Amino acid sequence: MASNKAAWIKKPGGLIEVETVEKWIPDRGELLVQVEAVNFNPIDAKLQRSDLFQPQYPLIVGFTFAGTVISTGPDVGSVKPSDRVVVARWGQAGIENKFGALQKYALALEENTLKLEPEITFEDASGVIANLATVVSALNIYMGLSLPPVTGKAQKNGKRILVYGGSSAVGGLAVKYASDAGYEVVTTSSTANKKLVEERNAAHIIDHCQPKEDILRELRANGPYEGIFEAIGSQATTQLMVELLRETGGQFFSTSPSPGDDQIPKNVQKTWAGYSETLASREANRALRVWYMESYLPEALKSRSVWPNPALWLNGGLNSAQEALDLLYDGKVSGRKVYLNPQD
Repeated sequence: MASNKAAWIKKPGGLIEVETVEKWIPDRGELLVQVEAVNFNPIDAKLQRSDLFQPQYPLIVGFTFAGTVISTGPDVGSVKPSDRVVVARWGQAGIENKFGALQKYALALEENTLKLEPEITFEDASGVIANLATVVSALNIYMGLSLPPVTGKAQKNGKRILVYGGSSAVGGLAVKYASDAGYEVVTTSSTANKKLVEERNAAHIIDHCQPKEDILRELRANGPYEGIFEAIGSQATTQLMVELLRETGGQFFSTSPSPGDDQIPKNVQKTWAGYSETLASREANRALRVWYMESYLPEALKSRSVWPNPALWLNGGLNSAQEALDLLYDGKVSGRKVYLNPQD
């Protein structure tokens, strides 16, 4: 096996540094993966630039990846060398650098790994596994909504939810997932990404580029909502949700904390969590995790009943990691998913 290299962040706000690292040897319940697709999410960029999450440095970021199994440790039975897999970095793996996605060869926990059928691309698998887990957790655990069937769609239940940010990576998956569960989904998008959102069966799409007063008027006119999921996690979208709920009070669920959250009025509650981690690691949610990893996700990938946003692949391997983080942090990615292949 060739030498291993990883993209490190050495200090808060520090730029990516690509360096040679040790060749990891899988321990019990672990496997070594040749990483061939790293999927980036806004949380990766926020870990580098924001102190809201207070990570431990130095760190190797990247929470979802796909590739080929090189070797396995003791007691690994679900995959073998040469199998194609997708991995989410949950639980113990979330805090140890040997499990970080941004390296040529990363370790994975078997329990966080799904073997892929030949027809499923690394791109689709890595673009869905953790983002869709976030949706499952937010909508089913936190918001108490109904599950969709593993195959097909549920009958319409007459209930309406709001997913703010329908063209975002998580928001788009939430629109399709909730629609398949029988909900009418009101969401937002730019005109440029409207077709992308329409394909996910939104009941009503609001142009988020219009003046704030017009957005709020449409949001109110299309309510009331069984639940509100704000899938952008920015200060601006938080403020918009606060304005929506200021008079009536209420709760909304967001994908991220943001500056100024401590100024939210008392009658409005913003709830944020590490949603996919809640699904993956809490014992109380084990049955839902099993349903997701062993039933719903494999079928969703096979049938492509859910799918990630179109891919934006960056050339240059790990040397393009900083470019990817900058694009996400600066908000220059719309309706796309950013990927790189560390083997390039």
